[in-house]
Amino acid sequence: MHNFEVPVRSGPSNHGLSARRFHSATRCSPRRQSRCYQRNLGCKSTWPIRKLIEQVLEGIAELSSAKMEAFGRCIALRTGQWALDCRSHVPTASEFQKRFLAYSNTMTRGAALFSDSVSRAAQKNGDMPQVQCLNLSAMEITLQLVLAQVGQIPKLILTSPPYPGVHVLYHRWQVRGRRETPAPFWIAGGQDGNGASFYTFGDRQEKNLTKYFENCLEAFRSIGRVADRQTIVVQMVAFSEPREQLQKYLGVMEEAGFVECKMPHLSNARDGRVWRTVPNRKWYTSQNVPSGSCSEVVLFHRKA
Repeated sequence: MHNFEVPVRSGPSNHGLSARRFHSATRCSPRRQSRCYQRNLGCKSTWPIRKLIEQVLEGIAELSSAKMEAFGRCIALRTGQWALDCRSHVPTASEFQKRFLAYSNTMTRGAALFSDSVSRAAQKNGDMPQVQCLNLSAMEITLQLVLAQVGQIPKLILTSPPYPGVHVLYHRWQVRGRRETPAPFWIAGGQDGNGASFYTFGDRQEKNLTKYFENCLEAFRSIGRVADRQTIVVQMVAFSEPREQLQKYLGVMEEAGFVECKMPHLSNARDGRVWRTVPNRKWYTSQNVPSGSCSEVVLFHRKA
């Protein structure tokens, strides 16, 4: 879903966004939607939420611009995930409406603050910052493309690659246990055409995770071609078996042409790195899951 969210998150929003305009979408009449994207949303506790989302999408489709529609879909996605994904209790229709309004208020205020901050920076620096969204695989990035679209070599590359061996569903919500639904694509107005391994560099159950590390190497080699020695690469990653996989991961980064940079003033662990406990973990991660995957590490690299 990141391909849909990034342009909405990265660009200044139009002025005039109103939380009430989005809230009024919950009172519009529903329209027919493809049922294949509403799988596992038809039981007694979930169908009221499904119907409300239909009403929201009907109202969003009547907004005055494509940018506002995309922003409205982001609010619907956030509320839908809160209501359905890995919930032990599905909220009522009234609770969904209240949460939708709360997210509308929070996100429209945040968008307005971001827009004002960009405008002030533009006045100070003399020009408006430009956002370029390149919708392609990291393995397809070329220096020529970056220079043509962005105009300069990036100073910072910030990423969080798939976690090797860790069960993460990027393209599904899990409803009432582990029943999967492709509803995020329905809400975003996109199409679901790939399996889980497409989003994770490979099957997490593959022996030695060979495919994962091969794809990781290819991706960072490509990223290295658009960086120079002044570029810093910051990434957050977790491992199902940190003791073995972290060293292998660092070896892949070295083979791709990067050297790790320790940040002693930021470190909170004996190894000189920054670690944290993963927040907002899914309920099933407490069920017979390797303890290593409960922690994430921040890695800093530069070109060798």
